Amino acid sequence: MSVSTLPTPAGHAGSAVRPRESRASRLFINRDFAKFLLAQIVAQFASKSLAVILPLVAVVTFAATPTQVGLLNAAQFFPVFVVTLFAGAWLDRRPRRPALIAAYAGNAILAATLPLAGSLGVVHVSVLFFVAFGMGSLIAFSDVAYQAYIPKLVRGDQLVQANSRLEVAFSLAMVGAPGLGGLLIGAFGGSAAMMSAVVAYVLAAIGVLAIRAREERLPAPARGGEGTLRRIAEGMRFTAGMPLLRVLTLQGAWFNLFEQAVLTLYLLYGIRVLGFSPQLVGLTMSLGAIGVLAGSGVARLIGDTLGTTRVLILGMGVASLAPVVIPLASGSQAVLVALTTLSFVVYGVGMTVFNIYGISLRQRATPDGMLARVSATYRFLAFGSIGVGGVVGGLAGDRLGLRPAMFLCILALAAGWLVFARFLPSAVTRFEESERAGAAR
Repeated sequence: MSVSTLPTPAGHAGSAVRPRESRASRLFINRDFAKFLLAQIVAQFASKSLAVILPLVAVVTFAATPTQVGLLNAAQFFPVFVVTLFAGAWLDRRPRRPALIAAYAGNAILAATLPLAGSLGVVHVSVLFFVAFGMGSLIAFSDVAYQAYIPKLVRGDQLVQANSRLEVAFSLAMVGAPGLGGLLIGAFGGSAAMMSAVVAYVLAAIGVLAIRAREERLPAPARGGEGTLRRIAEGMRFTAGMPLLRVLTLQGAWFNLFEQAVLTLYLLYGIRVLGFSPQLVGLTMSLGAIGVLAGSGVARLIGDTLGTTRVLILGMGVASLAPVVIPLASGSQAVLVALTTLSFVVYGVGMTVFNIYGISLRQRATPDGMLARVSATYRFLAFGSIGVGGVVGGLAGDRLGLRPAMFLCILALAAGWLVFARFLPSAVTRFEESERAGAAR
């Protein structure tokens, strides 16, 4: 997992190539960042909608079991374990812009595979797994690249503002794109939904290609695998050695694991227990975007009132407990739709508030030379657990039943939040003390 009220992150001011300033609005910071932000919005919506489109195709077209749906979700997210750490070490010494363009172009090609297979009459569930794993690999690579590319587009004193904009876009995609995927499947079918992803990734590649700022010449990468493995180990040691990064990373991994388990179960629970159509499942999830917008609007006010530590604990608590409404809901279909939508809206508020402060605090604590590797370490653990969560949710649904499995996963979310609330305050205090000591020297 992952505000302007926080101090400017240290160590970044000299790292960015100054792009040409323009009259771009305060929202976009500068023209190059505007192109980057719009490209990220499109790419994130494509990747997050596919996280639902592929499982729904499996459920509707192939009558997939909960375990099969869980394994398909794992195929999308498992590449985080394989790709992320090596991507961080590789990108630490190479330009990020061409890497992003190549990743988006590759995803466009892979997304076109399913409609092409359908037109040739060779659609099989194995094609879904191939597309899921291939796109998951490129998404894992591009996610590391885009976070390491941000300091090349904005000045050091604009990093928190830029990350705030990107986090809102990411959170909107996390909440709204799955619903959009369900709506596309219900209205147009799987092939048309996949073609929408093709168009989105082509647009994202064009957006990054249009950026004028160029990255500075980087040191020559070390030859062979020894240098890569050493840089990976350095990033992991740095993350594990700082209590603040360690607490945020472990909580991100725990939350994402059981959040994905709940979301995997909801795709089945909504259709098979609540009696929702794929469109309604998508609608209830996409309306959670209201909570994302609300969270981004109130984050600064809450942070000014409560402070960074309390706002992180509050945001995580809201996001962890909100899903309990879903298995508790009963009544007419209108009531069920209202309650599940409310759950996603409240979850969206908590998730967005937490992510805005969490990502800013992580970057504030990380020197520029470690950004790609620390980001890769975080994503390896926090986003890699998403794939495990899909399997956990599917297996729990098969063995316990959908409703008991949802309760169990939500209980795990609540337990993780309590542990996080116990250890975060001391970690923040130690970081702030070391930051003050460094400033005094």
